[in-house]
Amino acid sequence: MHVRDLLLERLAVSTVNSDQTVIQVLDKINESGYRCIPVVDKDDNYKGMIYKVHLIEYLYEDKGDKNAAIDHLLKHQDTYITERSSFLTSLIEIKSLPFLSVVENGKLIGILTHNKVESVLEDAFGLKTGGINLTISSTEAKGMIEKLTKTLRGENIEGMFTLDNGSVLARRVVITLENGKTDAEVEKLKEKLEKGGFRILQIDKI
Repeated sequence: MHVRDLLLERLAVSTVNSDQTVIQVLDKINESGYRCIPVVDKDDNYKGMIYKVHLIEYLYEDKGDKNAAIDHLLKHQDTYITERSSFLTSLIEIKSLPFLSVVENGKLIGILTHNKVESVLEDAFGLKTGGINLTISSTEAKGMIEKLTKTLRGENIEGMFTLDNGSVLARRVVITLENGKTDAEVEKLKEKLEKGGFRILQIDKI
């Protein structure tokens, strides 16, 4: 999966221009309702990100000039991804940022938001379709997925998510199966999994 499938297109992104003054940029951020927005020049070249808190600190704590340029307040000038970046790269990069700027040939083409990243994780859990959500563990990490899918042969798996990456002793898997099972069917499935050597840690209906 690449970023191009998830990005918020440039036309929908609030930005400020690098030649605007501190007070103009603060007004634009207040109008947008965001705490941070991308900065571009007149040709849409990406210049970095600017935070509302830094503008306020400069104006009211440092007694700065409201008509000053914003260059010294820009952040993350070199932190961005391209539309060909992988989802994994984006997941790592976005953790400490409010969003990730998506840049191609120096120009801002959109942003990747936390909501979009979360939507991918929700899809991996199978939350969009709903169903029976099971958290399963096994003491045999190697070959667990193959064994689990064989045990669940005939079931419609809506989502699957693995935890405990790197563990050689145990592995947890979160699986969502299609909705519509009765309590008796769920209990029968639980017995089948336990007979196959799996431990059921939690069952939820979503």
